[in-house]
Amino acid sequence: MTGQEYRPGSISVFFALVLTLILAILCTSLESARQAVLSYMTAQAGESALESVFAGYYSPLWERYHLLFMADGPGLVPAMEDILSYYEDPGKDDSVRGINLYAFSQEEILAERLVTAVDHGGKAFLEAVVEDMKIHGVTELAETFVGQAELVKEAEIVSGYIGSLSEYEEAISEIEENCSIMEQQGRRLKNTYESLEKALETGGLTEETGRELLEGARNCAAEVRNRTKECYETILSEAEGLGERLEKETEELEGQKGNVSSTSYGQMEAELENLKEYTREDGNRRVAADSEKELLEKCTEELMEGKVWEDGVASEAFREMIQRETKALQEFKEEGSGKKQKSALLDAVKDWKNNGILGLVVEDAERISDQKLLEGSYPSEAMKEENSGESATGLEKGAAVLYGISHFGRFGEEREDAALAYEVEYILAGSESDRENLTRTVERLLAVRSGMNFLYLLTDGQKQAEAELVAATLVGFTGIYPLVRFVKGILLGAWAFAEAICDLRILFRGGQVPLIKTGRDWKLSLEGAAKADSYETNTEEKGMWDYKGYLCILLLMGNTEDQCFRMMDLIEADLRRKDHGFFMENCIAYALMEIKFRAEPRFFHFTFPGVFPKKGYLFEKTAAYGYYDSYGN
Repeated sequence: MTGQEYRPGSISVFFALVLTLILAILCTSLESARQAVLSYMTAQAGESALESVFAGYYSPLWERYHLLFMADGPGLVPAMEDILSYYEDPGKDDSVRGINLYAFSQEEILAERLVTAVDHGGKAFLEAVVEDMKIHGVTELAETFVGQAELVKEAEIVSGYIGSLSEYEEAISEIEENCSIMEQQGRRLKNTYESLEKALETGGLTEETGRELLEGARNCAAEVRNRTKECYETILSEAEGLGERLEKETEELEGQKGNVSSTSYGQMEAELENLKEYTREDGNRRVAADSEKELLEKCTEELMEGKVWEDGVASEAFREMIQRETKALQEFKEEGSGKKQKSALLDAVKDWKNNGILGLVVEDAERISDQKLLEGSYPSEAMKEENSGESATGLEKGAAVLYGISHFGRFGEEREDAALAYEVEYILAGSESDRENLTRTVERLLAVRSGMNFLYLLTDGQKQAEAELVAATLVGFTGIYPLVRFVKGILLGAWAFAEAICDLRILFRGGQVPLIKTGRDWKLSLEGAAKADSYETNTEEKGMWDYKGYLCILLLMGNTEDQCFRMMDLIEADLRRKDHGFFMENCIAYALMEIKFRAEPRFFHFTFPGVFPKKGYLFEKTAAYGYYDSYGN
């Protein structure tokens, strides 16, 4: 023993309870703080992981088309899982030692909302286009083209209307043909009456010597009556059918009243009125046919049924009737006094339309591409029944036009290794082959230029007078003024069409054509229009438009949603040549993800069902990311 004194140690129960309470409070506080940190860290992990996934945008799409999209839609969730695995437990890293107080694990990842390039009528694609084009002065482009597009739309309406006149030409021709036959029968009956009158004057018309002449005259009258009846019934039938069509045409014309100028509307309305002269009971042409029919029926009836002989010679009543009706039949003039002529221009226009226009405007027909889109389901085909019905704004339409012109090839400026040679033409027309797309584009341009040329002709009184003079020659006599005006309208339309052929030849040779022509810009005379052989162009004057400019106008007039889907067709066909797994429908622009994380307690471990389950804490977080903010709205 060293002499030291030992005393027994002790601790009170109260102190032990206080210490236990202090430790419980401390652990609870630590666990609560840890839970808050875990909530923040899981939220940050989800957002960072999603941003990391979107950082892997599809570079070929960006490099060639300046569009930001993540191209692997089906791989979004696996990519998130892979990236989140690096956030779960930093203890995996050899540089970190000890216990990780903030370890968590991913439990489930769900894509709550995905916006791809083709969703909602291609809205994401269009917004990407707008963002790319904002730096290219799209606002200025839209302001430049919008007013012109309205004028061109009017030109197309007018051109389509004037072109529809040819549909009525067949009915008018049928009516006029039967009117002409009635006139022939009238001349035939007039000659018969004149023969009888001459026989009366020479004394050759007696019961003994004139029976054969009278019998022949009555046979002629019977034939004239029957033929007149047939012709008149045909006229009524054609007029009735024409009237029904004109009623619909009138309704359609009234619907276009707000889309065309008063001058254009007046011209189209006047053409309808000319046609209605054949259908209205009080119309000049209908009245003329009724009058001829009544006259012929009266003359044939009197000749066939009237009493002729009196005491072996022609009665006085018969003589008076012959003289009266011979005079009345003088309105049927000889055919040679107003012989009709044919129009080389109208014949040429028919031949051009029947034989195809493409070969007329493209100098080297063998140069035209015959490429076709490879077989497959493209965005425009798969989504054509899901049109959003939303109208694009002026800014969006202008952006789509500028994007289409600047990123895709066209006739004369084809891109190498593209799926189609005439891509802009495909955006306009949507056919699978270059040739068909170019043909349809040429037809649209012809309609535009024909309409614009026709609008100019309406302002040129000298050219209208020239056309009316030629129309009167074609009709054969100026007494049928509705027909003269109708033919004049067709003639002006043909003249405008021939000028449009020349315009397109200039455009496809790299030249320029003014949108609105003046007398100085007009190339063809009415006499030489059938040749359509003018190719002159002046590229130094203001207001001149080249082929690219006209394509911009056509694009601006079209449906922007349809055009965006066709652009996606071309992009997909192009990029799939090297990447067979590329599809625009898998290109994600925006994602809203729901992520569930699990973490175990460290300082305070007990369970309450629904609050602290046996597996630990459950954190449900959402993460959203898009290349453009508006996708998430």
